[in-house]
Amino acid sequence: MSVRPMSRRRLLGRAAAAGVLATPAASLLAACASSGGGDDTNDGGEQTADNPFGFDATSQVDAVFFTGGFGEEYPDAIKAAFDKLYPEAQLGVQKTETIATVVQPRFAGGTPPDMVNNSGEDEMDLAGLVNDGAALDLTPLLDAPSLDDPNIPVRDTLQPGTAEAGMFGDKLYALNYSYSTYGIWYDAKLFRDHGWTPPTTWDEFLALAAEMQSADIAPFIHTGVHPWYIHNVFMEWIYREGGLPTIMAIDNLEPDAWRSDPVMLAAERLQELVDRGLVYPGAEGLDHTQSQQVWLDHGAGLIWNGSWLENEMRDTTPPDFEMTFAPPWAPSNNPATAPGTMRVGAGEPFLVPADAANTAGGLELLRVMLSKEAAGAFTDLTTSMTVVVGSAAGADSTALSSAMEAASATPEVMDWKALGWYGANLMDDALLPEITELMAGRSNPEQLVDRIQEAADQVAEDDSIEKFTRDA
Repeated sequence: MSVRPMSRRRLLGRAAAAGVLATPAASLLAACASSGGGDDTNDGGEQTADNPFGFDATSQVDAVFFTGGFGEEYPDAIKAAFDKLYPEAQLGVQKTETIATVVQPRFAGGTPPDMVNNSGEDEMDLAGLVNDGAALDLTPLLDAPSLDDPNIPVRDTLQPGTAEAGMFGDKLYALNYSYSTYGIWYDAKLFRDHGWTPPTTWDEFLALAAEMQSADIAPFIHTGVHPWYIHNVFMEWIYREGGLPTIMAIDNLEPDAWRSDPVMLAAERLQELVDRGLVYPGAEGLDHTQSQQVWLDHGAGLIWNGSWLENEMRDTTPPDFEMTFAPPWAPSNNPATAPGTMRVGAGEPFLVPADAANTAGGLELLRVMLSKEAAGAFTDLTTSMTVVVGSAAGADSTALSSAMEAASATPEVMDWKALGWYGANLMDDALLPEITELMAGRSNPEQLVDRIQEAADQVAEDDSIEKFTRDA
């Protein structure tokens, strides 16, 4: 007995939850909508309590991993863990930094891999994949017995919010594997040498910025080439200033939610960074690793990033650099904006294509990845946490330990949904292009807010897009 993909008719009935019924990814994948390989190619393994997906332990499994921020070693460690359990299986591992370029033609040709790490700048549009029926529902993975303790289902071994991070409606389509902290990074040694402390309010940041400029260090740097990074600063400031009610209004597509005072203040602070000359000159033309290297070389004092930063820059980090995490500072001096509030959660999505030749193998590979052995190897090799509870015990990296400490101490975890639910409409067509213009000095806060609000209004008025709401 084998695990079979949900039928396309049923899936498309739910997949409007992706929020984009006509996206570039959806139309690109239309050619493979009738390939239907899944039902005919997964038979062979008997479904039992020990083999919940009916995986044939002598079959071939085809996996593609993104090797950007986390490097090229960890897929080999995952393969070793899989091979140890299934020595007669043939796990093929392909590594790439251009997921869509490599994988999307295989979807279109009807021969997708059995598992895909859909990440990076060239990631495929997950909403489009779900909408086209090209992603398998992974809910059975959550209900399967964990490899470490068959009496405990996989879902109970995961950090809070892991499943929700990859859900569309009530179905799980992406298993997010890393457990990342997002915020501000600094060199603790540099700060100690100068007597500086990470800022928590806007005035504290301005005072620190003046001292950094006196030391010939730019206060802040970002990657202009990849505006996804600076958009996180914008959203974190909105959350710090307006809290969950402001974010819920945005997520629920309430009228003029993007024109609220917290949103406008966050946009004005971005412009102030530019107008005051607090951003490293030339940041507009730097990619992520270039901007991170400038920061490592003390060309800038503060950078926004995720906890994959240490591993991504491992080869060029100076030996005495003490990479340390701090929650984002507030965009105002309002004491009501809770210090320490930060974003932390599951990222780095993995999916199983619905038409893969071996969907049971893809699911079983994910179950192996969620064992403590595989997750611990990931942490050892990448100095990054996974969503598996307890898998990062004993971390001795300054970067990782500071991120873990901040995550455990945060009084409230930031989260926002609309930019994922309606990503092609809000992120790709509105927020990212306009925030790029703002940071380059070619736009202003009003234009930024108006463009996003107009895009949100279009989504709200489009009856073909299924809407989501949140109440917490």
